[in-house]
Amino acid sequence: MIDVPVGGLVADVFLPARLPAPAVVVRTPYGTAGLWPEADALTGAGLAVVLQDLRGRYRSTGEFEAGADERADGHAALDWTTAQPWSDGATYLYGTAYEAYAAWCAAGHPSVRGVASRQPWPNVTLAVDEELWWRTEIGGGRQLRPGLYDLALTRPVWPVPLGDWPPTPGSRHPQARRVSSRIRAADVPTLHLGSWYCGSAATTLRQASLARRATVVMGGWASPLTHRLQAECAIDVPVDPDPSEVALSWLAATAAGVDPRIGHGCLVLGSNRWEPRDPRPAARPTLRTLPLSGPASTSIDHDPADPYPSLPHSADLSAIGPRADVVRLSATGRAGWHGAARARCRVAAGRAAELVATLVHETPAGVRTRLSDGAAPIAAGRGTAEIRCAPVAVDLPAGHVLHLELTVGRHPRHTAPETPVRVTVSDVDLLVPGGRR
Repeated sequence: MIDVPVGGLVADVFLPARLPAPAVVVRTPYGTAGLWPEADALTGAGLAVVLQDLRGRYRSTGEFEAGADERADGHAALDWTTAQPWSDGATYLYGTAYEAYAAWCAAGHPSVRGVASRQPWPNVTLAVDEELWWRTEIGGGRQLRPGLYDLALTRPVWPVPLGDWPPTPGSRHPQARRVSSRIRAADVPTLHLGSWYCGSAATTLRQASLARRATVVMGGWASPLTHRLQAECAIDVPVDPDPSEVALSWLAATAAGVDPRIGHGCLVLGSNRWEPRDPRPAARPTLRTLPLSGPASTSIDHDPADPYPSLPHSADLSAIGPRADVVRLSATGRAGWHGAARARCRVAAGRAAELVATLVHETPAGVRTRLSDGAAPIAAGRGTAEIRCAPVAVDLPAGHVLHLELTVGRHPRHTAPETPVRVTVSDVDLLVPGGRR
């Protein structure tokens, strides 16, 4: 390994025994040291590897601004790479989370022959807790700052600057549009690795649907760069193929011009079985109503001094206990679908608010964990609401139960009103995709 400056941006270069060689380029805001084992594996497969600290991160000069410089800096890094005597002129881009964003921004470079993207940034669905975690621990300063998210939740003043806050759905649209245009234009093989347990699941599937030559694998992986399984994790985490091994074998085989023999893969939650099929949901699915049991009409009484809590995504939600600010309905019969479920209902609200739908998996032992959720604004007065939940593949075994929970906000994951509000909910329907791709 050698360290080289590339226009003020520092990179680690790993070279295989046989040169010249194609190069895998990873441009990272997370520090390069954690990628060294993967770099060693790739050089063993005959690939050169360039690991570069992004502008303003770790050893590189300048100031990091999320989404701002990755096309120009990425193209400059690829120009430098392909000009080296050890390069055969072909490059492959790889990365997790923001690294994947940086990779897509540079995908238009003429040297690029393939892109491997894992759990990419930015998320197309915005949850406040995930955005706060990214801005405190990941997306500000020169290095990662673990622990700041938990500190931020306990302080009246944020411990680091957050920029515009609270976030809005449009706060990431420019970056998302930039990536979409690069993916549509890229006529190279692409690998899309995602996790149903991560907020980036919808982003992974959307990007894969735009790609011309995509292989898509959706598992149940935990990544320290995209989400955290808490110490009190109640999820029955499935045994998945290692995502790094999937990505590295795909990169090595694609660079060698041989069939990587990695087909589509889809983990089905609940049953925790792997199926060799495309995990992308149908673009226009046929919806069916999943019968629900529970009160026909009930009220949600939101108290801003005690908002409905959102526990860490892997925690047991039964710890919250009975409350007056949730409508909980249960699905009758076996619950299974692939795609985005939707909750529809009539509402009567004392003031404008955000109605949150959470799909909860309850095991026979009584453990309850979040499968998926979504939110939609509601106006004061009477009307209807439709909440689209994040896509997922689910098949709950016999004896397991699916619950639909409706709340006004779900602090800190979804913003709750700062004043009391009562919302009456009636005629609730849960619609799920009826067929598979």
